[in-house]
Amino acid sequence: MNVDEQLSALFSGLDARPGFNERLLERLHQEIVLEAQRAEEARRQEQLRHRVAQQELRPWRQTLGNWVTLETVGIAVLAGITVTSAWSADQIRQAIPYVFTAIGIALAAAPVIAPKLRAARAP
Repeated sequence: MNVDEQLSALFSGLDARPGFNERLLERLHQEIVLEAQRAEEARRQEQLRHRVAQQELRPWRQTLGNWVTLETVGIAVLAGITVTSAWSADQIRQAIPYVFTAIGIALAAAPVIAPKLRAARAP
């Protein structure tokens, strides 16, 4: 096999017909349009995920907004003043680990207990 035959065999699949540049530009344009469509779809899906995540957070915001009111802050301050005036500093220091343990248990149990309380309260 001579060099011409080898080159012909190697480049036999190339498109050398007239209008090659126009076909190439058209194909590139189609790929750009497809990529833009894929990017738009990805953006739309990400916006949807963002909306869903915000809606999942909304109940926590509402609950926090319902619990943290001026009255609850006043009650907490009053309870703090009462505890500090009724107990000595040593007694308070000894009770701090128990208080934090109780708060931790309450926060850990909240995801289990809250839906049951909501179900019991719902008509």
